[in-house]
Amino acid sequence: MQDEHQVNEEDKLRQALARLGAGASSRSSKPRPLTPTPERRRRFVRDGQVVVEHQGGRGIAARNPSQEDQEEIERLRQSVKREQRRWEEAERSLMEVRSQLKAFETREAHAKIQITELNRELRENQDAIQTLKACLHQAREQAAEAARRAPRPVGRPRKEAAPAAAEMAETEVAEQEPVQWWVKA
Repeated sequence: MQDEHQVNEEDKLRQALARLGAGASSRSSKPRPLTPTPERRRRFVRDGQVVVEHQGGRGIAARNPSQEDQEEIERLRQSVKREQRRWEEAERSLMEVRSQLKAFETREAHAKIQITELNRELRENQDAIQTLKACLHQAREQAAEAARRAPRPVGRPRKEAAPAAAEMAETEVAEQEPVQWWVKA
């Protein structure tokens, strides 16, 4: 029983292969020219192009597409155009974003350089302040030491010394000539 079943399946396979071979032999009975014509040149796919593969069918529908087929083709063409526009728009946005990113990176680098310079200047100023504070402290100590060493006057100051100094200042002012600002030297 199994042998009969296998024989039936083999017969069916042979018949199917014969049908396939008959179809191929009828197509191959019309040989195609092997030499390419000089008018047809091979074109290679570039970026943004869509590869369209043509099927080898030579039926009536392939020669005269129906109205529905033409509408479908036109719809697909419009879809391809829309996608190409979207792609171009995305490329433009990408270029803009990249240029903005580059500008931000440049601004960041300049800010970092400025921060470094300002930190250095701050440290220098802090060092100068510390030096000046140390000098001020030292000057105060020296003034205190000098005040301790200087003899203090004992008793009341003389009253005559003050008018004599005022007279000398008046004579010096009187001896000076007025400035003639209107005369050019």
